[in-house]
Amino acid sequence: MDRRNFIRTGGLALAGAVAAPTFASDLTGNKEAAPVSSAMQHFGITHADVRKTLTVALEKGGDYADLFFEHTFTNSVALQDGAVNRSNSNIDFGMGVRVLSGDQTGYAYIENVTLEEMLKAARTAARIASSSVKTKPVSLTERPLKANCYAISTPWEGVALKEKTPYLQKLNDKIFALDKRV
Repeated sequence: MDRRNFIRTGGLALAGAVAAPTFASDLTGNKEAAPVSSAMQHFGITHADVRKTLTVALEKGGDYADLFFEHTFTNSVALQDGAVNRSNSNIDFGMGVRVLSGDQTGYAYIENVTLEEMLKAARTAARIASSSVKTKPVSLTERPLKANCYAISTPWEGVALKEKTPYLQKLNDKIFALDKRV
């Protein structure tokens, strides 16, 4: 199988593999919602927005295009002498467009998810990986989740830092207790 057919065949599987674990916790609370629908609702986009963005990404003749949505929360807490001395939090929110055209790859990332910005990123990625052949996006099919085996009652980002600190303190105490026995 050549590179182009591999990319076309494997692209949908890759998109599903990337989307499913991230949204398997069912962000909407709707037990019947499929992962992609949950993601779209979370980011405030529609099927039409996705289709239009993919169409624009391929308008310069790319062989393949995909969209990457990111919403991550990071908390960091550091103890020194048994007390919290540093703490920070970070939120990454945005969307990237990747376009493949032959051996060329174009990628653009935005930090807000509006249709206008998504189209701008798609055009940028398309220009980076431009060629003369035009390709239309393939039809995507979504399957609902059968069961959520790992339901999360409270997402970790919903837990306040002051509630997380005792766990860190307990771990710190155990580590120092082990260190003293040696």
